[in-house]
Amino acid sequence: MATVEFDAGAHRQAITLTDGAAVLEYVEQPATGEANARVERALDAPLGLPPLRELAATLPAGRRRVVIAFDDPNRPLATIRTVLPAVLRHLNAAGVGDDDITLVSANGMHPKFSREAFAAYLGADVLERFGDRLRNHDCEDVDDLVDLGTTEFGDVVQVNRQAVESDLLVYIGNVAVNIWGGYSGTGSVVGLAGVRGFAGHHGRQGIGHPDSCHGDPRAMLYQRRKRAVAAAIDRGRPRPVFYVEAMTDARGVIDVFVGSADGIRVSAWPEADRRFMRSSPTADVVIVGLAPAFLYGPAHNPLIALTGVCFPLRLWRGQPLLRPGGVVIGVTDSRGVVDALTHPGYEEAIAEFGLARSFEALAKAGPRIGGDAALVARYRAGGAYHPWHPLWLFAEDEYGMTRAGAIIMAGAKPGMLWQRLGCVVAPTVGDALVHARDLVGTPAQIVALPTYWSRPRVAFQVAGEAQTQ
Repeated sequence: MATVEFDAGAHRQAITLTDGAAVLEYVEQPATGEANARVERALDAPLGLPPLRELAATLPAGRRRVVIAFDDPNRPLATIRTVLPAVLRHLNAAGVGDDDITLVSANGMHPKFSREAFAAYLGADVLERFGDRLRNHDCEDVDDLVDLGTTEFGDVVQVNRQAVESDLLVYIGNVAVNIWGGYSGTGSVVGLAGVRGFAGHHGRQGIGHPDSCHGDPRAMLYQRRKRAVAAAIDRGRPRPVFYVEAMTDARGVIDVFVGSADGIRVSAWPEADRRFMRSSPTADVVIVGLAPAFLYGPAHNPLIALTGVCFPLRLWRGQPLLRPGGVVIGVTDSRGVVDALTHPGYEEAIAEFGLARSFEALAKAGPRIGGDAALVARYRAGGAYHPWHPLWLFAEDEYGMTRAGAIIMAGAKPGMLWQRLGCVVAPTVGDALVHARDLVGTPAQIVALPTYWSRPRVAFQVAGEAQTQ
């Protein structure tokens, strides 16, 4: 028997696990040199593209249009605070003035951020330096979007106009474990997309397709669709996008990769494998500690909490992490409530799903919920997610919700929204484990993820013959 400290919302909770339980967490390894020096070296030796100073020096004479887009403030602070100053120094050294540069927060369907939020994320000096040349992307602003056709998968390529028409587009992003592709990166595909550009790769036939429901970026359908959009963006511009993508942990930036989309993948993915992959048995029960907030907001929102326990189930290689009919337990103090001001469309999507527990029926209701004019207006006003957003969460959660025999929220406050989602609420983890063993039998192989949402996320190499879904 071993006692393990789990995240449990606003506090930590000690849980006693049976012998043989696999406790899997991110473990720090040495960083690849001092962060600032590493960024400088990478900018001078990009993968698949000339150095940034050289690219900037070849821009047309006269007024130059340079856009620096960046992952929105939902992402690690260390990346933007380390990378942006270096990018600006290289551009300025090549003769590109601040007046030629526009900063764009690549929000996608995430909230538009306030000036105060930008000051906290970028630094007050950047806010003052760029003024109204710092802006939010708006996926509904038809005048600021350009259509670049469709990919071979039929996905519409609709992208921020300023970014496409710029002479040079620099994108600052992150490489992290993510169900959306296995690893994150090339964020222009989603962060700068128009509303019409999401439906294919973000829906049930994209992220929800069985060939997307694993953790290998080299074999994932969603990643192939994303790469096709990235290639279309590059073809539609005078120069390919110049990506600067960092890996981070509690220490800050631990590595950085610079260059073209394809060039970065070749270098970043093997390093991410080395840092973030963990060996795991196939689980009868997966226990996930839930931090107070992660991904898209507070865990008090039941759909976000549900996403928090379904997310790691998809990040397997070799064999699925959870056996069919296994049990997932979330350790949380979630109240099970939705803030309709910041997350419009969430209650509506949960209610629709609860009518028949049908993912197909919910997808058909998507245009009604996601296109609701009043809900869209909340997104456009700032501070709120787009009402299509919860539909994408259901698409990503479908795998876990259908594979698990039960999803139990241990410590959550009971309520109607949990019932509509099909979740069971248990008073304690002990109660949840009793229920789980009734379903899976004993002895049960437990995989424990106590800090999955408070440390960098990990992915799982599961022993056994490789499967495709």
